[in-house]
Amino acid sequence: MSALLENSSNSDCLVLKIEEYSDGELDTTMFVLYDVIEKMYFVRGKRSDTSLLRQSIPYSFQCKGAENLADFISFTICVKNKWTYVLYNYDDLPNYSDEITYTYLKEMDNDSRYEIAGYDKKNYCREHLVKSLKMLKNVFNTY
Repeated sequence: MSALLENSSNSDCLVLKIEEYSDGELDTTMFVLYDVIEKMYFVRGKRSDTSLLRQSIPYSFQCKGAENLADFISFTICVKNKWTYVLYNYDDLPNYSDEITYTYLKEMDNDSRYEIAGYDKKNYCREHLVKSLKMLKNVFNTY
């Protein structure tokens, strides 16, 4: 079981939410975090439900490097569509990254108190994506 934060459930954790918009409609939502103990990025994501008959299933992945993660994200989300980036700082996530589900993050997503910055419906830029992913790993607050 991996630990997101070494000794405390109150340490800050940056979470990057990426949303893809296709023809003005939300298509995909993805949350990206970095587990400082396991030294791994992890992703919790889900495509938007296209109808009441077809419910999308959330997915989870992990990897070690920002470049590999950028490859996965660029494959998963169409680079020709608009992207929205929101950076959150959560101080109350579970200690274990496997307890942090897509549903858990989506429920917290509506609380603007955690939001640090947001950039709405931008064109894809790999350099910006990789820098944002590296920030998750290299920026932290251990109190």
